[in-house]
Amino acid sequence: MRLRHVAAVALATAMVGLVSVPVQARVLDRPSIQVGVKVKGIPTPKEFFGFEMGDEGNLAHFDSIKRYFKLIADRSDEAEYQVVDRTTLGNDYPILLMSSKHNLKRVNQVLDINKRLSDPRVMKAEAKRAGVPVDEYARKLVSQSLPVYYIEATIHSTEVGPTQSLVNVVHRLATENSDFTRQVLDNVILLIVPSQNPDGQKLVVEHFNKTAGTAYDRVYPDLYHHYTGHDDNRDWFMLTQKESQTRVRLEQKYRPVAQHYMHQAGATSPRIWSPPWDEPMSETLDPIVVSAANSIGMQTQRDLVAQGKKGSKWNDAYGILWNADVIGYSPFLGTSTWLTEIASVRDLAYTYTSDKILEPANKTLRSVLPYDSKTWTLKQIVEYGAAAAYSGMKTVASDPASWLYNNLYLSNANSETWTGGPYAYVVPADQRDPYAVYDMLKIFDFGQVEIERATRPFTAGDQRYPEGSYILRTNQPMGRWVDQLLRIDTYPDAARKCAECPLIMPYSETTDNLALFMGVDVDAVTKPFTATTTRVRGIEPATHQMPGHPGRNGAYVLSPTSYGLGQVIADLQDANVPAYRAKAAVTVAGRTLPAGALLVPAGNAKARQVLSKASQDTGLPVYATNAVPKVAAVKLKDHTRVGLIRGANNMPGGWMMWMFDQVGVNYEVVTADDYAKLGSKYDTIVLAPGVSANTITRGLDPAKNPPEFHWARGVPDGLDKLKQFVEAGGNLVALGSASSTAATSLGLPVQNVTPGNRTTFSAPGALLKQNYDPAVPAAWGMPESWPTWFNNDAAFKVTGDAQIAATYPEEDNLLVSGYAHGTSAIGGATNIATFDVGKGEATIAGAHITFRTWPRASWTVVTNAMYNGAGQDVTAQQLAKLFR
Repeated sequence: MRLRHVAAVALATAMVGLVSVPVQARVLDRPSIQVGVKVKGIPTPKEFFGFEMGDEGNLAHFDSIKRYFKLIADRSDEAEYQVVDRTTLGNDYPILLMSSKHNLKRVNQVLDINKRLSDPRVMKAEAKRAGVPVDEYARKLVSQSLPVYYIEATIHSTEVGPTQSLVNVVHRLATENSDFTRQVLDNVILLIVPSQNPDGQKLVVEHFNKTAGTAYDRVYPDLYHHYTGHDDNRDWFMLTQKESQTRVRLEQKYRPVAQHYMHQAGATSPRIWSPPWDEPMSETLDPIVVSAANSIGMQTQRDLVAQGKKGSKWNDAYGILWNADVIGYSPFLGTSTWLTEIASVRDLAYTYTSDKILEPANKTLRSVLPYDSKTWTLKQIVEYGAAAAYSGMKTVASDPASWLYNNLYLSNANSETWTGGPYAYVVPADQRDPYAVYDMLKIFDFGQVEIERATRPFTAGDQRYPEGSYILRTNQPMGRWVDQLLRIDTYPDAARKCAECPLIMPYSETTDNLALFMGVDVDAVTKPFTATTTRVRGIEPATHQMPGHPGRNGAYVLSPTSYGLGQVIADLQDANVPAYRAKAAVTVAGRTLPAGALLVPAGNAKARQVLSKASQDTGLPVYATNAVPKVAAVKLKDHTRVGLIRGANNMPGGWMMWMFDQVGVNYEVVTADDYAKLGSKYDTIVLAPGVSANTITRGLDPAKNPPEFHWARGVPDGLDKLKQFVEAGGNLVALGSASSTAATSLGLPVQNVTPGNRTTFSAPGALLKQNYDPAVPAAWGMPESWPTWFNNDAAFKVTGDAQIAATYPEEDNLLVSGYAHGTSAIGGATNIATFDVGKGEATIAGAHITFRTWPRASWTVVTNAMYNGAGQDVTAQQLAKLFR
């Protein structure tokens, strides 16, 4: 697979009474009153699809749902269908706006007012010009506007019920003339996203329909998002995927006051779960936003119980308000995000039956009406989902002005007086990796963060910073988001049910420090300072002038200290330009570059053109010397062929594919048929994290899956074939849990020393201290110390010959950001090492150093291991001859 993409990011009743704003609105306790039909000519779902939503064994195809939504929009003046983008696989990304005819005609005016309400500085300036207090001015704007209510279904595409629910919801709103529908459509603008992952919806439902009446499994067996699979909502702060970016653009444009995510959970989970959430809560979140989300959840609990829907719970499952990858982006705009988790059924659409009552529970304050049946159906999923959707709409529609005032005006005004973080974060100029700075800042730029660049040197705190340093202040509209992404996380000890209760771990990870992930030095400055700056609008890579041509015997040289070097190598291989890696430090243009510097023959006709373009794309400087440095080197193999072993439905493997595609790696996914010819097809094989012995030897059962998935079937002697590949001269790179697979299969002299007892040792998704040896090829270009991602992964004691690239320091506490305890147990252990195996070599990394592509700084290790291990050693004398 050879695919180069451009880098992904260019990337409440209790609460609404906080401020009472008079508004004319019909308040309705029960959203189920039906009076009559207001639009003729719109077929019912059964008439259109041939079955009712939730009928046993029936799922409406996403293309058909799109056609139905468009039909409704064509026949109703209270609905507007839009395709707002294309997905990763080129499918439509549709939305449906629903509101009264009058409201839809003035959507742009509403959005303009709501955007102004969300910006405290705009509000102050306009109020000053109007000569009235800003609070009074805000109330006036509120009286002229409407809140946007956002509903999003099927983020995870095997959670099929919510999208089916929305079909019924949309039909009711479009055709029913009732107090409820009028209240909702008159008082809010609904933004309905039938699926946040249209690609996965198509794949999952098409597979379900295709396998009907066969012996094949009904659930799609592979990644149902092309890259991220079930991880597609773990991309909500790095914003790498097209769908994540589309979502943020919608949030920025519509600025919803509330956002309902419709999820499903396991069959034995609560029948439906909603907020209030469990602990912990990030200090960066505005309390108005969180409290309002809790109030929607409690109102939904009230409505579900009133309708006799048993098994509804709150504060029962997990907390989602600690990490940015789960919190998402919109809460920092003033949006109260809330979700419902509804229990699933068997094989997506068939009744789940148990020999005992499902999810048995006592009657408690968190479960006032327990479920008492042994069965659960798709029809119930659809009904519960619709009921929750109606309840959320009703809560906002019954008091729209207060939602606008509190969420958009007050919560954002609070950002100017918020003191929970430092005054600013400074990104010093002259970083070791300019591409990482670009990669990080473009995320903030896409998130509409105000970024300043110093035009003169300045002092902040006790530090002097040079011209060109970047400043991200926290007293700005998106300042809380800045702090969320750059703070050193200290997990709160208060995240407990009681003083003696165990610490509650978050749903996801315990840290999301963007700078540490990307290898960027960032300083938190606590006190105000002054600096002469210019506002940065649009982030571009650093610019460097290409050096003069050094002559045909000369060399172009690039530093190894950037993970962007992998893209440069791929570009050179694309153009058939040879490249070498210096085995020791080299001096060029008055600079000493560490071991691993990239050497490119200037005599190659394409070299200058390729490097000039690569420098423009990455911001990496290119140096030149008229004579190749006198140093031993590794000649990288031309067109290095990389095989990726990921297995079916392995999300870490999907993330690896995404990164390979961004960088331009010449790779293919290894199939079962490839094991008979590994050496003739691949120079390097990468074992993605999560690949176990069973992944390779058992794989997917061909009897239970259609032929198109037989590539992932098991190969009984696959591990032997893999060992033969390495012993014959092949190069193997094994990451995360796959390191243990490789160590066992190849007989590597290592022992995993990570304690298994989580009461004495745990680092559940944190950044730990790590030391590198930059003289070892796998660590070329790395700093001597930089944190590594660690999620209770393997750490090794090496008992034989190896080149040890990275180890954990022998200290009492290795935690850098997040949560961990007992980490001294792995002090001195090895994370990354390279071993000779026969004529080939294997590099293993015990920690998941490519986790969701977040720890970009360690991508340098992957680049080194993939290319160096497949290369050929050359002496200084041989190198000199090769450059003539």
